[in-house]
Amino acid sequence: MPNANSHSNSFTTSPRTQEIVESVGDHPDLQPGATAPLSESYCRHTLAAGETLAVQDAPREGWEDDPAYDRFDLDCYLGVQLYVNDTQYGTVCFAGSNPHSRGFDEHERTFVELLTDWIHHLLEEQAYERELEQQQAFTEGLMNSLPDPLYAVDESGRFLRWNDRLEAVTGYDPGEIASMDPLDLVAEADRERVSEAFDSMWEDDRVSVEATLETSDGKRIPYEFSGAPLFDESGEVIGLTGVGRDVTEQKAHRERLSRILETTRSLMQARDRNHVGELAANAASELLGEGLSVFRLYNSDEGTLEPIATTDAVDELIGSRPVYGLGEGYPGEVFASGEPRVVADLADSEFDYNYGAARSTICYPVGVHGTITVASTEPNAFDETDRHVLGLLATSAAAACMRAKRMRELREVREHTEQVLERVNGLVENTVEVLVQATTREEVEGGVVRELAAADPYSFAWIGQPDVTTETLRPTAWDGDLSLPIDGWTFDLRHDEGPVSEAYRERLPHIRTGIDGDTHGQWADAVADSDVDSLIVIPLVYKDATYGVLTVYAEEGDVFDERERVVLEALGRAVANAINAVKRGRILDATEIIECEFAVDDRELLFSRLSAGSGSRLEAVGIDYRSDGRVRLYLSGEGSDPEQLLELARGDSQVVDVTCIVQHDDECLLELVVEESLLAILAEYGAVPGEVVAEGGTTRFTVELPYEAEARELFDLVDERYPGTELLGYHERERPVETRQDFKAALGDRLTDRQETALRTAYLGGFFNWPRDVDGNELADAMGISRPTYHQHLRSAKAKVFEELFE
Repeated sequence: MPNANSHSNSFTTSPRTQEIVESVGDHPDLQPGATAPLSESYCRHTLAAGETLAVQDAPREGWEDDPAYDRFDLDCYLGVQLYVNDTQYGTVCFAGSNPHSRGFDEHERTFVELLTDWIHHLLEEQAYERELEQQQAFTEGLMNSLPDPLYAVDESGRFLRWNDRLEAVTGYDPGEIASMDPLDLVAEADRERVSEAFDSMWEDDRVSVEATLETSDGKRIPYEFSGAPLFDESGEVIGLTGVGRDVTEQKAHRERLSRILETTRSLMQARDRNHVGELAANAASELLGEGLSVFRLYNSDEGTLEPIATTDAVDELIGSRPVYGLGEGYPGEVFASGEPRVVADLADSEFDYNYGAARSTICYPVGVHGTITVASTEPNAFDETDRHVLGLLATSAAAACMRAKRMRELREVREHTEQVLERVNGLVENTVEVLVQATTREEVEGGVVRELAAADPYSFAWIGQPDVTTETLRPTAWDGDLSLPIDGWTFDLRHDEGPVSEAYRERLPHIRTGIDGDTHGQWADAVADSDVDSLIVIPLVYKDATYGVLTVYAEEGDVFDERERVVLEALGRAVANAINAVKRGRILDATEIIECEFAVDDRELLFSRLSAGSGSRLEAVGIDYRSDGRVRLYLSGEGSDPEQLLELARGDSQVVDVTCIVQHDDECLLELVVEESLLAILAEYGAVPGEVVAEGGTTRFTVELPYEAEARELFDLVDERYPGTELLGYHERERPVETRQDFKAALGDRLTDRQETALRTAYLGGFFNWPRDVDGNELADAMGISRPTYHQHLRSAKAKVFEELFE
């Protein structure tokens, strides 16, 4: 190529500029480093064409107006695009100032293209080498930037590569490391375990193992080694890679946590809070590696923090520690705020206290129980880890203090409960014996107050009975060590607001404590000159009846707690039950009785309601108590349609069940099961119901009471349930006592000889057994009469026996 300049160009796209990289020739604008706008060069056409561009004679081929011709004055040009890594890099060109008269032949074109390919490969190789160097530098930098030793091991078990940290940590130089087996860096005691980890990695496992790294100077450092296999392109394991991490701090922290856990177990077994303090103070000193530790407990009565446990070094180095108030000193400040405090240098302390040899301190609140303080003879001795460790210990100590406090309270409660149970068992046993043996109310009341007054911690007891006529209550039995003027006491049940009257009216226990000169009222004035500090008043309630009150005094203010109240309340119910039993028993033996007749027109009463609704005359002819607590009534009705009465009873809300036993014309006998009945209430009170007749919505009934009973109480009991009750009659009379002989004689007078013989032979012959030992035919033959005649005599005899028994 005569008169040719050869050069290679590179260009940029923004701005689009041509730069000469290499050239051969003397054209001034085509020297290395020369630049020109790409729009004024032949190269733009080469790049645009995407193939070899050849210009043999520029003027003749019409290039005179092209900016490239005007700028460079080149008559011939041969250029090829150059790519590097598939990216357009520039062009390789041959150019001359004279036309190429014979034209560019195939040989010349091929030469330029081959030259371009050769340059392409050279440039790509240079780029690859630069990239490889960069990657290697990056890898080396990355490996050396790691804070931990990094290494790779080949198939022979020798170090292949490693970073600077491995040399720095072990103290070995690169030549020494290259000749070493990785196990040479591990303490002998751990080599077998690490070797097993390597074996696992060769089996394609990722492994982590803790072992001791041994340096060139013999220093031993706890390390965690993590490794994994290295693979080639085919997936075959060709080596191992791993990293080691210094776990000195982590191991120390784990050991601390383990010791905290052990300490927590010990704290939870502490017998009391002082024991907790001793254990916590010693543990804090050990965990933080400082000899100075103080545990303070909060005294809520005094409002102070008192040192109850210190390590031995405290007295030796800083002397006995003071008691702090809330907000005083670091412990007082920490306890009041609930926030820990670290003081880096006690020389700069804002508190004027003698700290002895201590230069820095850390103080933590122990919940609501106190504080724990650790001090050091060096400034800035405590870091964040120390804060964390002491915080965990303080939390455990707080939980242990709470547990110790609860256990102490539980022991006290258990001891108190055992004392109460022992005392209550004896009291209940003795009182129940009194109640069982008593035959009169006086014996019940006297025995109960005697037993209560003799039992600790009671000092006096009395029982009072109400007078329903005057609406007052007066003591009727009392006992105790105190000399109280009780004989003349009278309590107004209507207006008095003292505990005695309120307990009676409300039928609930009343407790008063702290009785002193500022407490007024008859109940308080009576004990003003005594040592009484508390009392409890228990109403004596049995179902709807209130028989009075039981009052117990004590010289201590905290005697009548919930447990005591429950026991005495149960005792009060037992006393009321016993009084009721005595009252009920008296009517059976009484020869002098009171007979009362009442009239009730309240439709709340079942008898009145049924008689008004049916127009019947009803009479209660019997009452029975079922095992489930319900009452069975037998009512005879006359003067109305039995079916109407039966349906009315079935629809009544008070009636649980109704059965018609017999009916004919306008008469019937019904059996009613009810939840409760006036007759049952009267019987519970100790009265014996007599005739009970209901007609036109009004019920008239008579009852018998023992002579000493309060008829007024009974009337008030009925009137309270059925307002408008009227007392129609009140009679005192003697009731003859009928003995067993009298009963037999009366029965004998009513039976004929045949009837008595039929009844006796049936009884003695086993006719009433089941199965029967004898039948009616055999008994009739024995008497020499027919079977129908025998059964007629037997039925008549049984009817007369039942009449004598039930009427």
